[in-house]
Amino acid sequence: MTNPYVGEIVKKIPFEPGIYIMKDEKGTVIYVGKAISLRKRVRQYFQKNNKTKRIEKMASLVRDIEYVVTKNEVEALVLECNYIKNFNPKFNVMLKDDKSYPYIKITLKDEYPIVYVTRNKKNDGAMYFGPYTNVSAMRDVLATIKNIFPLKRCKYDLKTKRAPCLYYHIGKCLAPCSNDVNSKEYREMINQVVLFLQGNTNKIKQVIKQEIDECISTLNFEKAKLLKFRLDEIEKMSQKQTVANLNENSTDIWGYVYNQNTLYIQVFKIRDYKVVLHDDVKIDEVESEELQEAMSQIISRYYLQNNDVPKKLYVKLNEENILLLNEFFVKKEIKLNVYCPKKGEKLNLVKMVENNIHINIEDKKSSVLDDFSNLLGFKEQIDSIECYDISNLRNEYIVGCMIRFENGKLNKKMYRKFKIKSTLTQDDPKCMYEIISRRLNHEKEWPLPDVILLDGGKTQLSMVKKAFKEKGVSTNLYGMVKNDKHRTRGLIDSNNEEIDLSNKKKILNFLTFLQDEVHRFTITYHRKLRDSVKVSKKN
Repeated sequence: MTNPYVGEIVKKIPFEPGIYIMKDEKGTVIYVGKAISLRKRVRQYFQKNNKTKRIEKMASLVRDIEYVVTKNEVEALVLECNYIKNFNPKFNVMLKDDKSYPYIKITLKDEYPIVYVTRNKKNDGAMYFGPYTNVSAMRDVLATIKNIFPLKRCKYDLKTKRAPCLYYHIGKCLAPCSNDVNSKEYREMINQVVLFLQGNTNKIKQVIKQEIDECISTLNFEKAKLLKFRLDEIEKMSQKQTVANLNENSTDIWGYVYNQNTLYIQVFKIRDYKVVLHDDVKIDEVESEELQEAMSQIISRYYLQNNDVPKKLYVKLNEENILLLNEFFVKKEIKLNVYCPKKGEKLNLVKMVENNIHINIEDKKSSVLDDFSNLLGFKEQIDSIECYDISNLRNEYIVGCMIRFENGKLNKKMYRKFKIKSTLTQDDPKCMYEIISRRLNHEKEWPLPDVILLDGGKTQLSMVKKAFKEKGVSTNLYGMVKNDKHRTRGLIDSNNEEIDLSNKKKILNFLTFLQDEVHRFTITYHRKLRDSVKVSKKN
């Protein structure tokens, strides 16, 4: 048991289904989870194995564990959602910040409702759409609405008459402030906005066509012209959104990709046979064992907070979690059926979403590599990077490691470990010299990378340059300069000139990712070596 405070508590937890509530020393709820077997699940958090930093940190802070036994896992999921909503635990992997995500709000109680963005959902009679985790997509939707529908934009009290603003003069607002707008007609336009946000563009087009016919029959050609513009804009948008062979009219397609302890999720919303919006979520430091549980919790909470609930949902989950979600929605009186497609068109839709996630991941990696290559003055994009680190504990068990980033991803087959032989003291430059010298002995089996990054400054860089000179080979060498928190702040090139990265956030984040990975790999090797020596001494 890695946490001495919880050993006796865990022993008292039953092997029944339910939820567990973990608290820190102040009694604050920091994590809520569900389990088929409470004791078995809770015990896993405190066993020695490879946990993510998030789980390790959470487990170390736990001082008390409460639990609630339920009849089955469905009741546990319902209860878990309620507790997470009430306590908003900081270590829960789910949409824990959904209170800060924006909604599109329509003030239906007003005589002339307005449509705007808010982050506070209230029980005030207004209609809310969201929450939207993809804020830029949500703002694009809102901009489209305001371009098509001449809605009231200000929040002024309309009891007193005002002169119309600029939006009225450019045809983007009907100017209810002038007290010269038919409230019934305005309300009909708001109803069309609601249909638009629900993705029901076919219904909107039918309604507008009827209005146009009525205007023509009453010789109101000016209004008919404005309605025709609205119809044409909606038609253009519909054509852009149409996906070939899409035979779904009220369906959400969920795709997810697990990449380097990060869970990437996208939701494609299909309404009237068109993708009307896609939403995305990125969650860091997720354990591979958590994937099914994490997805079930994300999906269940997503539709508890979202007004736009489809009839069907497709997602690749095991039968147990599909059944769990369906029973959950029945219990919550949400009319949504969840399916795991096995073949055919439905499976292709899920694969389409997953492929889109992969493309986005690769695009981001390619983008930062382009920026990094340009920063270093490379004519072509950097294809391969090796990163080195040293670890020791008071002159004991001194080790070094190498990781390799290649073709846009970590190449773990090329990770290498080195047990230092040339020194028994904390001499990092000498250790780095030994590692690089030994690495260069394998130049034929291990092709040299485009760039080598060293965890260290000028002294380490000097020793590595010496090793390369002795072997008669060369590549691009850079030392990683640290700040007072031991985080990379810049690079030193082979001429000992510093490259400032203070205004290069994407590159800095990428280098920090590599630094964290090589440090993790080195520390893991160091601990394994140290523990094996301790065991052999005991024996």
